[in-house]
Amino acid sequence: MLIGGRKQPLQSVDKIRKAIDNGSRKFRSPAELIEAVMGQSLDGMTTELAGLGDTLDGIEDRIVCDAWHNERQALVDARRQLVVIHRQMATLTSLFRHLDHSHRNDLPDAINDMAARLSHRAHTLHHDGEQLQARARLLQDELMAKLTTQSNQLLYMLSVMTAVLLPMTIVSCLFGMNVGGLPLVDTPVGFWVASAISLAVAVVVYLFVRRLGRGM
Repeated sequence: MLIGGRKQPLQSVDKIRKAIDNGSRKFRSPAELIEAVMGQSLDGMTTELAGLGDTLDGIEDRIVCDAWHNERQALVDARRQLVVIHRQMATLTSLFRHLDHSHRNDLPDAINDMAARLSHRAHTLHHDGEQLQARARLLQDELMAKLTTQSNQLLYMLSVMTAVLLPMTIVSCLFGMNVGGLPLVDTPVGFWVASAISLAVAVVVYLFVRRLGRGM
């Protein structure tokens, strides 16, 4: 009898209990029961890793197709789940490896065989989880690189706009001073001349900044 303090039963334990109740599973020893429970747990982690792998496939496809703008949160959620599974697998792998190597001579052959099988499965899943984690980190690095490129493009556009508008602002400020001796004050086309000067200076600055940007 297994008594716990959880509000909801563990899925792996509950599945084995239901299998025993309906008579579909029979165990000849406690070792077989423990292996079945741990096998159910490992099967659940395998399913979760497969689902996360499919999620990363979808994220990768959208990043490659430049439809990555809404994938940042999805990638963060996938990495968080991978971290949780990786910690669980690291604990199980360490436990079964310790049981398989340090207590082999102290345990019956059935227990040793069970520990070896579970250790191999846990190690395999642990390796798969590490590969998915590495893949998620690479996707996050690629996503951050695209975000950096987009930010640089926006900063470049902002810099060009600032460089183009600054001379026009200076010209308009000069002609807008309320002092005597301003040129073109008594000329009917003075406004259009000042506007043409501002526009010409802006075009020259734009061409210079564009050429400078290409050179960099």
